[in-house]
Amino acid sequence: MAKLFNGTIPIILDTMKQHYFIDRDGPSFRHILNFLRCGKLLLPKDYAELNILTQEAEYYEIQPLIEAIKQLKPTRGAEKDCVAVSICPDMGERICLSGTKKTIEQIFPELKDALEDSRSSGWIVANDYVIRFPVNGFCKLNSIQVFQRLLRTFTIASSNGGGVEGQQFSEFLFTRPAPN
Repeated sequence: MAKLFNGTIPIILDTMKQHYFIDRDGPSFRHILNFLRCGKLLLPKDYAELNILTQEAEYYEIQPLIEAIKQLKPTRGAEKDCVAVSICPDMGERICLSGTKKTIEQIFPELKDALEDSRSSGWIVANDYVIRFPVNGFCKLNSIQVFQRLLRTFTIASSNGGGVEGQQFSEFLFTRPAPN
């Protein structure tokens, strides 16, 4: 921070008001100032800009703040592992899964061979993601059994349902913290 005032970093002085203008992220500076005042990093629970705050702390070279952010990062804004389940009861309870191939294989190991069979069609495998894989075309699980397996390590984040031309459907999004 001393670099701001020793001439190393150019800053603008408003000579009329005797204020310095520092062209940095204003909303983040609130948290930097609070840290400097009380020596603690106090952020709202839903604060989602830790990367910006880190960048600002590095700009001001406030090492204790940088360390406080590093300690906080693993508990905030962690990525989620997701599996989407689509159920169409009008089609003999057709169950489709979407998610990472690795996660689906972990939860449903009996599907591993089918997921790796490149001759299979009807679903999409893009990079490491599987989109709308038909579970009951390859094993004898019903929707309750699919839910039971997922609920061992996931929680239901959202659901919806509806119908198109007489076909009903329900969709569920299961999430959990992404594995490290």
